Amino acid sequence: MNMPSWKDVRPAWLLAFLILLGWMIGIVGDQFKVCPGSLPSICRSATYFMAQNNAIVAYLGQYFQLFTSIFVTDSPLDAGFNAIAVLVIDRLSEDTLNKSRYFLIFFFTAIVGNLFTLIQGPYYPASAGASGGIFGIIAAIFSYSWSKEHRIETTTLIFFVFVFLGSSFLIPDVNWVAHLGGAIGGFVCGPLLYLSLKNKQSDVLEASRSTQLTNLATGGLIAVATVFSIVQFTLFVH
Repeated sequence: MNMPSWKDVRPAWLLAFLILLGWMIGIVGDQFKVCPGSLPSICRSATYFMAQNNAIVAYLGQYFQLFTSIFVTDSPLDAGFNAIAVLVIDRLSEDTLNKSRYFLIFFFTAIVGNLFTLIQGPYYPASAGASGGIFGIIAAIFSYSWSKEHRIETTTLIFFVFVFLGSSFLIPDVNWVAHLGGAIGGFVCGPLLYLSLKNKQSDVLEASRSTQLTNLATGGLIAVATVFSIVQFTLFVH
């Protein structure tokens, strides 16, 4: 039995793994209490400070939270729902949404969702989770299909509405603003992706490939954001 190669690994599998890894980091982070020098009177778990707290981001410039809050959570319900959701969504996506494009859209829309959260003000409840980026992926799949075929993909639309309403308003303490921001970002990304691939649509194999520059740019952006977040978080909690 041959082991699957890197090319065979679906981006959704990687994202589901990262979501579960973020949950494990959140569980471990709950075991460590930190008292940041800039907030000596506030001692919380490390996981608490990896979530997005608008006051800390806005007043103390701790922008790492816009990135770390995408994954790090101690909620098994949140992590489990998100991991299952990305695997289900994967059945709706085309091969044109390869690893580079998938993660570029995911992180972009997740950040957009977190920025939407940030503008709600310093007293908005702290939040964490990958839902903003997940809704970005769903919206991008829908809007890409609409741009390509000039018709509404009913299955994707129904799935989007069902998951958006269900996860945003039926589950308590969910940040629906991040969902909305991520979805808006995804609706923008879909047509842009179609326009960038418009001349390649006749060749399925060619359309499914990214240029080396795109791969390097996507990997580089994620690496920079990761290193920046680790460094700023470390400086913040000491």
